[in-house]
Amino acid sequence: MKWFSSFRARLFLTIFPVVAGVTIVSLWVAERRFSASQQHLFEEQFDAQIGVFDKSREKRFEALSSRLAEVAKDPKLVGAVKSGTAPAARAIIEPILQDLGRQRLESEAPPSANARFLRPSPRPDERPVGVDRRQQPGGAPGSAALSAFVALVDAEGKVLGGQTPRGDFKPGTKDNPNSLLKRSEQFLQLKGLKLEDVLKEQQVGYKLIDEVDERRDQIREIFVTPILDADHRFLGALIFGLPLPSVSEKLLYEQSRRMEQGAIMSGILAEQRIVSTTIPEWKREEVAQIVTEAMEHSNRQHRELTASIDGVRHRIIYRVLNPKSPFQNAVQVNLFSLANIDAEIAELRTIAAEIVGGALLVSAGLILFISRGLSGPVNELVRGTHEIEQGNFDYRVPVRSQDEVGRLASSFNEMAAGLALQEKYRSILNAVADRTVAERLMHDDNALGGEVRDVSTLFCDIRGFTALSEKMAPPEVIGLLNEHMTAMTEVAYRHGGIVDKFVGDLIMVLFGAPISHGDDARRAVACAAEMHAVRHALNVHTALPLEVGIGIATGSVVAGCVGSEQRLSYTVLGSRVNLASRLCSIAQAGQIVLDDETRDQLPNDIECEALQPMRLKGIAELVRCWRISANVPELDVRPEVL
Repeated sequence: MKWFSSFRARLFLTIFPVVAGVTIVSLWVAERRFSASQQHLFEEQFDAQIGVFDKSREKRFEALSSRLAEVAKDPKLVGAVKSGTAPAARAIIEPILQDLGRQRLESEAPPSANARFLRPSPRPDERPVGVDRRQQPGGAPGSAALSAFVALVDAEGKVLGGQTPRGDFKPGTKDNPNSLLKRSEQFLQLKGLKLEDVLKEQQVGYKLIDEVDERRDQIREIFVTPILDADHRFLGALIFGLPLPSVSEKLLYEQSRRMEQGAIMSGILAEQRIVSTTIPEWKREEVAQIVTEAMEHSNRQHRELTASIDGVRHRIIYRVLNPKSPFQNAVQVNLFSLANIDAEIAELRTIAAEIVGGALLVSAGLILFISRGLSGPVNELVRGTHEIEQGNFDYRVPVRSQDEVGRLASSFNEMAAGLALQEKYRSILNAVADRTVAERLMHDDNALGGEVRDVSTLFCDIRGFTALSEKMAPPEVIGLLNEHMTAMTEVAYRHGGIVDKFVGDLIMVLFGAPISHGDDARRAVACAAEMHAVRHALNVHTALPLEVGIGIATGSVVAGCVGSEQRLSYTVLGSRVNLASRLCSIAQAGQIVLDDETRDQLPNDIECEALQPMRLKGIAELVRCWRISANVPELDVRPEVL
């Protein structure tokens, strides 16, 4: 868990998701653009085929619609239909329409060279849709056989006079008169509606014809033209059908299969079956089912969708050819396999994964390099902070650069130098003044102003030190005094005393200023007793034994900082201070001399011996003094820490 909270881990966790996210988004955008471009190409090809189909359809409509309308208005035909004389009516229209159908089929069939180019090499049993290589009577060898058929129906939709529609057929095949009659009547079924109600003008429908002759299934485009009398009463309809040409779908297939992405296949869906020269038979049923279900769930006449066919994704675009017709509909279907595109996308993903891996490795290296350049100086700053915390103000961090981190290191070193200087000042202040006083002054400049306090003042002086030090070298004198004063100072601090000053071989200690512990007199006496004990212990190991005399006086004094603006000293002033000094001067080696007020504040377990009242220098009245006559019990005292 410690690694996860480090700067390097945070840098990793920040940059890695960014690199991976940018790469994934870039891959997603590339895939979308690639798919969109392929879809756009597919749609362009589809639109091109639609354009070819529409142009062909417009030509047929121009050639057939007006001609059929003229035939339907022929007075002889109208009279024959009105009188119900079917043979006469059929004798009028059949030669005209059969010849018209032959002309249209032959005009839409491609030249032989183009047919060979557009059509895959046929099997021996295959023949082009709508073309029969049979010899027609009165025609040249190889002329196209007509798959057109003609029928007349009455107002009820029945073939006129019970006659069968006529078309080209071979005996024994499905395309016989009875089957044509049945198909015509099925085509005209309008789900309970009357033919007269829906046939206000010429309409177009489509019909699936199963395996006509030796040929494949056909989709026939059927023109239904109303027949009206002079009073515009509906008499019946003229039905004329032609095979739907497949030239455009073959052309699209041949043009698109040269593309890397694959060929675009086309077909016509009618009666839930697809007729196509390019869509494989094993795909047709599944494609027909997909398109039929899509049309059942959507009212849109033109739609695009993606579906899986035999485990391979395909793009499908379909369009209803006669959306407003009351007769059977046909749907133009374009099919495009996405296998090659998916393979290219998979390859693109593999390349992107390799790029991501490489980018992550490069970013890892950069992170290590950058983090080392950042975390190294930061760790050095952390170590420096710990050193400063431990009091090592001489520690410095190396400055390795001139950037923000380098300036931070320089600022840290400047801070450490400032702290070292402040600590030096603090040490000097503690050396020249009591540490409690120094700390109070650092916390509050006005904390040690003049005030009256009850203080027990202790003076401790070495007996006969002047005579002893005359024969010693100055360094030895200073060393001896420093050893003595250090020991006495430690005793004073242990009892909560404040070292006021050192005067030669004398030390002055205050109890009750600047803070009071409530038992200042008792602390002063206990401190004096321990000073004698510590001095005796030092005498065992020192070459020059020393003895001290101690005087203690208690009473009201004036306490505060005294001196100039350049130098101050915390001290106490008053008669009780002078009295303590005089009592110290009369104390013999090893003695502790007290005044009355100090004695009155001591507990009963400390025995004191009264001395004769005596006159002391600078004091007008006789002073009653006491001397500690027995050992002083050790006190459990702790100095107050500010």
